[in-house]
Amino acid sequence: MKMTLFHEFKQKTEQADWSKNPELGLVDAILESHPELLDLVKSDITSGQKESNFGRKDMPSVEQILRAALFKEMKGLDYRELEYAQSDSRICGRFIKLNTERHYSFQMYQTYISRIRESSLQELMVAMNRVAIAEGLESVEQFRQDSFVVEANIHFPTNNSLVWDCIKESHRLLGQLSEEMSGLNHQDYMKGAKKTYFKINNTKSGDKRVDLFNKQLILFTKVINNVSNAIKKKTAVAAPLGWVSSVPWKP
Repeated sequence: MKMTLFHEFKQKTEQADWSKNPELGLVDAILESHPELLDLVKSDITSGQKESNFGRKDMPSVEQILRAALFKEMKGLDYRELEYAQSDSRICGRFIKLNTERHYSFQMYQTYISRIRESSLQELMVAMNRVAIAEGLESVEQFRQDSFVVEANIHFPTNNSLVWDCIKESHRLLGQLSEEMSGLNHQDYMKGAKKTYFKINNTKSGDKRVDLFNKQLILFTKVINNVSNAIKKKTAVAAPLGWVSSVPWKP
């Protein structure tokens, strides 16, 4: 009687609440009903391993490794956080199908999860979505997208660097206009502007820096004039086309 109550209590406390994690519940249901999906990553995980009748036999299964990889990515965890989640989260233990008395180290997860190729994971995702669509759990008639910030190196916006950026962009536009308009002649100020840019950064004297910056502004003005003249020439060439069609021309 006591053992029966103990097992009932244990089962209730270990039961996962998928209502708070519907995405994990959906993936769990798909993997349970379609075990053949494991074959898409099995060769990656077991590559280089040999079957043996010896040893402790306490390595995670292919299904556990795949489920751990999916849980890690869906929750945005690193390997150490994944190891901690085994004992901290019932959802994690239920999803990965862990034995309550045996958890795995983050080194072991990293060893096996890192073997899964990106192409295999992509193939698995496509197959899982096909299953979800076929079951009516997912629809392709509508989709949702979101923007995200990507970390990138930027320089401090000094006056010198901003002017140099404008000169480089103007030079790029001139190159594009030269390809579109044959016979476009313009003077190239990039070499002199680049030299002046580095001199300004490396000069210690304040007065010399001011003189160099004034020189750079003069070069910048010449570059802007080059771009302005090129645009005027292109507009003059394209203007007759406006009489043929009522649709305005757009560069």
